[in-house]
Amino acid sequence: MSNKVEEKSFFISFETAVLQPIVVNNTIFTKVTNFSGETNIINKKPFDIVRHSCSFYGSSFQHTARLSREAIGNYFKLPILIAHDFGNPCIFIPILSPKSDLNVWFSFKAIASFYPSDDGCVVVLTNGQKLTVPSSPQTISRQVGFANILNMHLLKRMSNLMNTGYITKKFQKDSQY
Repeated sequence: MSNKVEEKSFFISFETAVLQPIVVNNTIFTKVTNFSGETNIINKKPFDIVRHSCSFYGSSFQHTARLSREAIGNYFKLPILIAHDFGNPCIFIPILSPKSDLNVWFSFKAIASFYPSDDGCVVVLTNGQKLTVPSSPQTISRQVGFANILNMHLLKRMSNLMNTGYITKKFQKDSQY
């Protein structure tokens, strides 16, 4: 486990499980936890990491938010697609307003379970770690439900692309010449 502050650019990957804000001397940093349990402190706010990661993977935060609204509806705090890899979407869930400095972002695939606590809700990660967040279990349940809808929407789109045979038909047509 590392607590060293990283100055270099950091982008969300498929190994990133949680982006958690920490405040040190009135400055907000991000504690990044990977699925393996390894942590790093990044000298950026969580939203800045999300926004820069969307850009790094060829999109924008506004575009991914629009994609979520089209799939789920016009709700507040929608999960977003950071990237995808051959039909495997990397979806992150905000528990507060996405642009809030104190928002915690969870990878959809990192959440194993959650339960109420005196301070809000305890989220159990797939690696066994537990994080207490200032949110109700109902909010976490809603966010996980929205992320599941987005995940199914994206998988259905990928399936339609693969099943239409457009790529295969196009290749066969081009190879005849």
